[in-house]
Amino acid sequence: MIITKGQKVEVTKGRTIPEIGIGLIWQTEDLKIDINASAFLLNEHGICSRDEDMIFYNQTTSRLNAVIHSEQVHGDRESIHITVAQVPDDISKVAITLTIHEGELNGHSFAKVQNAVCRIYNYQNGEEIGQFNFGQGLSDETAIVIGELYLHNGEWKFNAIGSGFNGGLMALVQSFGLDVSEDVQAEVSVANETIVPVPDIPAPAAPIHFVKLELKKEERVKIQKSAKVTATLEWEAKKDLDLYCFYVTKNDKVGKIYYRNLGSPNKTPFIQLDGDAQVQGKETIQIHRPEELKYVMFAAYSAISNGFGSFKKMKARAVVDNHQGQVVTAPLHQKNNFAYWVAIAQIDFTSENEMQVSHVEKYSRSGVEQSPLLYPDGTFKMDVGPVEFKT
Repeated sequence: MIITKGQKVEVTKGRTIPEIGIGLIWQTEDLKIDINASAFLLNEHGICSRDEDMIFYNQTTSRLNAVIHSEQVHGDRESIHITVAQVPDDISKVAITLTIHEGELNGHSFAKVQNAVCRIYNYQNGEEIGQFNFGQGLSDETAIVIGELYLHNGEWKFNAIGSGFNGGLMALVQSFGLDVSEDVQAEVSVANETIVPVPDIPAPAAPIHFVKLELKKEERVKIQKSAKVTATLEWEAKKDLDLYCFYVTKNDKVGKIYYRNLGSPNKTPFIQLDGDAQVQGKETIQIHRPEELKYVMFAAYSAISNGFGSFKKMKARAVVDNHQGQVVTAPLHQKNNFAYWVAIAQIDFTSENEMQVSHVEKYSRSGVEQSPLLYPDGTFKMDVGPVEFKT
């Protein structure tokens, strides 16, 4: 089975798998890039509460030998071995990650890594359950949360996350709630900057979780402003939805990126759509230079050829990933059966260090195909733009 980003897959349900294997494979032409796998045993709140629950090359075995890190097993570069019955009762997730050692210092990133694959398999007999290509869409990131094995109704499932971010191993440790020790700080140094080891730093009061933060109706949240932002339109219906990214640049230029204008990472507004999906699933926007923007607004368009239907029933949602471990989902809460357009989420980039993600959920009038418009001050209106009739 080929697993796609965001997909959740049954691992133990209907199978006898006392031991789960996670095999990691990648390729790189630069032999100096030092890539390492880690596993974090997390409680129900997504926190790694003990030092011994972080498994990596310097600490290869967890409590009760439940999780073991190994190299060169079954042809994989590195592997994580989970004995299901030995997982402590206070653990509900195991996060699987990769980091590049001193990536920022040496100019190494996952842009130089190809064919990165995670295999989930029965450790005892080698039977493969699924494969997840987790390296797609990454550029200057030095860490990846590949996915999570998690308990659901007594069975283990795999959540394909594939979220890349900057900061390497130290950022992972902090984000999962552990204290930053001198040993871990020594793993990461930033070019032109010295990181002074400080022992016994308390864990953050609100650590970043590598799970979706789901917005309520009209809710807003501030997350870290980053060098790259990914926004994905996801839906679960056999219909062709289209992702539109309306934007305002820092020079007050307005426009939109969509299936007829895919944009570019190398010229204004430095936004690129991955293409027109034309099938159910998802479309993805990459914002390569957020500092060049004031506002973006994400909308979904359901062409007249789809017929009438509810965006909510399609489970349409916008997912914003800042590649710093913070992922915000804007789902739809309102029933609406007769709209061709829905504005879902908006990002305000005007703050220096933060960006604000807002749930907006506004629908076009019944039968109206005129698009929304985003204005230079960040406000928007429905039903006032050009007709986007798609054949």
